Amino acid sequence: MTRPSDLPPVAPTTQKPYRGCHDSTDQHVALVPAPWRLSGVSDLKSADVAVVGGGIIGCAIALAARRAGLSVALLERGRICGEASSAAGGLICAQYDADHDTPLFRLRVAGRDAFPEFAQLLQELTGLDVGYSAGPTIGLARTHQQRQDLIHRVAWQRQAGLQADFLEPDQARRREPLLPPDLTGAALYPDGQVNTQRWPPIVHRALRAAGVHVHEGTDVTAVSDGPNPTVQTVRGTISAQHIVIAAGAWIRHLLPWVPVVPSRGHMLAFQAPNLDLRHILHVPGGSLAQRSDGRVVFGATKERAGFDRRLRAGAVQEMLNRALATLPDLKDCPLDAIWTGFRPEPEDGLPLIGHDPRSGCYLATGHHTHGVTMSWHTAQIIARLLTSQDPAYPLHPFTPHRLTTNA
Repeated sequence: MTRPSDLPPVAPTTQKPYRGCHDSTDQHVALVPAPWRLSGVSDLKSADVAVVGGGIIGCAIALAARRAGLSVALLERGRICGEASSAAGGLICAQYDADHDTPLFRLRVAGRDAFPEFAQLLQELTGLDVGYSAGPTIGLARTHQQRQDLIHRVAWQRQAGLQADFLEPDQARRREPLLPPDLTGAALYPDGQVNTQRWPPIVHRALRAAGVHVHEGTDVTAVSDGPNPTVQTVRGTISAQHIVIAAGAWIRHLLPWVPVVPSRGHMLAFQAPNLDLRHILHVPGGSLAQRSDGRVVFGATKERAGFDRRLRAGAVQEMLNRALATLPDLKDCPLDAIWTGFRPEPEDGLPLIGHDPRSGCYLATGHHTHGVTMSWHTAQIIARLLTSQDPAYPLHPFTPHRLTTNA
């Protein structure tokens, strides 16, 4: 059992309204050394690394591997960041629902703290605003029991050296005037958000700028280990020294024994350009955030429904009720969109990060509702493993070796 004192401290964050990205006056450290930027992307038949899966985890790994000096082929069955990555709410969050210390919580904290570097890297590679905003976020209580839960959550996180503050209702309303009238308390956390719906073209452009060989619309049908690892696709074979499987909820199509299943999540979006929501709001069963274009998004459900994309009427009704109870001013706002996405949910609740002895590949999947948060931290770990370095993070709880041990 890890003691709370072993958790890394979280530095105080500057509190800003949730509009826009980094301030133009921010001082950035150069993250893009010239040697790993290549011009053009050719059709590749061999590479140091083949990454299967073009969601945000796979794309982050491809960029981290390129920065480590490796040639990379990225294979995606559809479009870059076209599934869970762009369907996600884009919360860069670690603390809002954590009631005790666990290895997964610490991984989320490390991911949250690493993410600003990823946002900066994407912006430097593309020159485009990636829609990242630093915290804080607010967790809300609307009953006496929820208030007690927040008090407990804040207390243990502060004892662990993390930044968290409990707010009385009047204190919370001074920060966020749009809060509901039945508020019984609130908690302030140093989390953030990113506008994931901007990501597909931005991430694709970043990959090309970095010299990643991108293969969209390319189904991978098999991977083979051995002295000469290969990836079989519908368009041919690619040889690689290392293969990384980051196929998200679809990983069982390639590796049927991996205990990761699709978890369907519904999302709602409201047209609310006249509302000024200053923080992400967390409530039991969902979160509300306002994008820089004025839209307010709410999500999300967690349902075992296979790959059924259809909207479930009951889920939409529950989410609408929850969203309106959290932010009553939304009642007069047009409903802009409703959609679903599939998160990779691990059966034991823990992501799979590292070398899989059964397939001979590296796995990076099972991040469930925190894939965006943990994307760059996971990518840095995998890049270190690919270059025979220490992962610089305790991976034992997340190693794919546990699949063999528990078999």
